[in-house]
Amino acid sequence: MRVTMSDVARAAQVNKATVSRVLRGDARISPATVEKVWAAIKELGYRPDAIARGLSSSRSDTVGVFLEDISLPWAAEYLAGLERVLSRHGVDIIPRATGGDPQQRYNALSGLLSRRVDGFILFDNGPAPEADIPSVIVGPKREGGHTVSVDLGSAASQLARLADGRAVELHQGENPFFPGIGALLPDDAPKKKGTVRLFDGLLPQEEGTSPDDTVVISATRRCPAVPPGAWKLYWPAFELGTLSARLLLNIIQGKGVRPQVVSVLPALTGPL
Repeated sequence: MRVTMSDVARAAQVNKATVSRVLRGDARISPATVEKVWAAIKELGYRPDAIARGLSSSRSDTVGVFLEDISLPWAAEYLAGLERVLSRHGVDIIPRATGGDPQQRYNALSGLLSRRVDGFILFDNGPAPEADIPSVIVGPKREGGHTVSVDLGSAASQLARLADGRAVELHQGENPFFPGIGALLPDDAPKKKGTVRLFDGLLPQEEGTSPDDTVVISATRRCPAVPPGAWKLYWPAFELGTLSARLLLNIIQGKGVRPQVVSVLPALTGPL
């Protein structure tokens, strides 16, 4: 037998309208009521009719997510952050990999617009769509749009404090976590022996390392493994996902905090 919204309302001891508001992510519903409704949904195995909800609310409850390469190691962490927030509001994500191809990106944008997605999260270095649709860009700050980005200045300052008068040497691979950080690192003549060696997007090299050197590896929670004795400059993939999802939801719903720029702080942690 198919479980209905009325069944969920009876199990949660609320009315049907409250269940509907919880599924839409209405902020006026108390956390205790939201928890009761979601508990009933999970217990009964209720599955909302996405098409009916879209017709009644003029929304499709879907969001297009653009990544240049969905196979990058951090992509799963980022998408998990998005899913953590959007799924609680009944919103599904439709990921697309653009591969850096403008025509492929245009075709994907057109296809998702025809499916009436409610908004876009763009993490592929491409421009926001010209269509009047809520969008959040993840990456370097841009004028005239909503952007979620990693605070490179904070990362550079933390490395400078760690160096404490030593030189800071940058080694970057093809897909660095902190592109552009080199311009922010201290370039004064070193006052102390040794070097802080940052390996960003590639594995560390042991050749030429002295006892006065400190190795720092940029990484997310899951990649790559940090060797013993190395420091970790944490690139917040999961947090970028949760914050870009919350910002887009607020823009779509026209409520809550909607800043033009959200800066996510990286963290520099020492060896265990």
